[in-house]
Amino acid sequence: MLVRKFGGTSMGSVESLNDVVKIVKSFHGKQVIVVSAMSGVTDTLLAATNAALAGKRSKVKKTLAAMLARHSDAASKSISDKKILADTNAYFERTIAGLSGFLKAIQELGELSIRSKNTIMAVGERLSARMLAGVLSDAGHPSEQLDLEKAIPQKFKKADHDFYVATEKIFDKKVKKITSRKKTPVATGYFGWVPGGMLDSVGRGYSDYCAALIAAGTKADGLEIWTDVSGILTADPRKIKKAKIINKISSEAAAELAHFGAKVIHPQSIHPAIRAKVPVWIKNTFRPRDRGTAIFHEVKNPAQIMTSVTNKKGVTVVNIASFRMLMQYGFLAKIFNVFAKYETPIDVVSTSEVSVSVTVEDNSRLNEIIQELSPVSKISIQAKKAIVCLVGMGIYKRRGVAGEVFATLGRAGISIDQISQGASEINITFVVDEKDADKAVAVLHKKFFENGQR
Repeated sequence: MLVRKFGGTSMGSVESLNDVVKIVKSFHGKQVIVVSAMSGVTDTLLAATNAALAGKRSKVKKTLAAMLARHSDAASKSISDKKILADTNAYFERTIAGLSGFLKAIQELGELSIRSKNTIMAVGERLSARMLAGVLSDAGHPSEQLDLEKAIPQKFKKADHDFYVATEKIFDKKVKKITSRKKTPVATGYFGWVPGGMLDSVGRGYSDYCAALIAAGTKADGLEIWTDVSGILTADPRKIKKAKIINKISSEAAAELAHFGAKVIHPQSIHPAIRAKVPVWIKNTFRPRDRGTAIFHEVKNPAQIMTSVTNKKGVTVVNIASFRMLMQYGFLAKIFNVFAKYETPIDVVSTSEVSVSVTVEDNSRLNEIIQELSPVSKISIQAKKAIVCLVGMGIYKRRGVAGEVFATLGRAGISIDQISQGASEINITFVVDEKDADKAVAVLHKKFFENGQR
């Protein structure tokens, strides 16, 4: 069994739909297809929702009409069988009509619950799943839409371990019901009610998460995430022309890269598959012959010590100094509790005997944090900073790597404000001025990835 997820860009046009069909038909074993909404549709749904809340009924009608026309046009250009096309278009019309009535009710109420927002967001995936099922069937590959919007029982109060284990079992049963009929399930990336809301609890990567849950539940041989890039690279290719595809990477290293700026995929969204030891591949819909990147639970004895270098801008450094820290237990806990109280995540932490420096990306509640900490410590703020992260699988096996990093940055005239080396042995993270962030990535990439020193 192979689970294959296609993102919004893969579903975004008639041409890309044809590419998806070729990829699906190239595999002759059992497979499950998971799809996102067509590119831009989720944003369109949010815009229609906001228009309804604002009482702009004419804008809602115009937006929904354009959405229906876009899907119907793609179907008419991709499906030749008259019955399949008629059934597909009829589904589009029923779904959009239902959404129109739902938005009208929201307009009259003047409010939007989390559950209602989730119902609206589900429409995009429902339309694209029905679209691809019709296109595949028309191309001689029998397929059936698997609508997961109401798959999850609403008895769960929180999205904990029990919730996701139950979800995996439900998905396995639903998949097998369709595959037993010798059809390929085309599942909606949206998978029903999640306590706290799909977008708020899982985020925009929920369709990847859905695919990972299906992969774990079906004990799949692999999970493929098809997108518009050929895998995870050694650096951002828009800034580093010599960036290379990483053949394989551990889930831990991929998590570090994602956290500190890499945008290909967030490992949290594929965690169920990794936990179940299902290998994950990042592949390019538009360059299907490219090898892509494989993400494994663990990579033993990697051929490449260095993996990638990335950066995250828009960072603020908060320096907290107090002699009360000296020889006192619990002081750091008190500091972190204040950040937790004001829901402000911390990225990098550096400490000494009487001071601690942390970086934050969200500074919206920084004034409240400073006000609470000021009575017991001296606070200073450094804005317009950036985090640079050098990731490697077993980075500490290479002697003197920290010295090489500092020497390379020193020769480039880049000063380091703060450094943190994680206990996981896979990264060196440091803070520089935001204006030097791209230059830092460039010189480090040249040092470790372009000079044969990996």
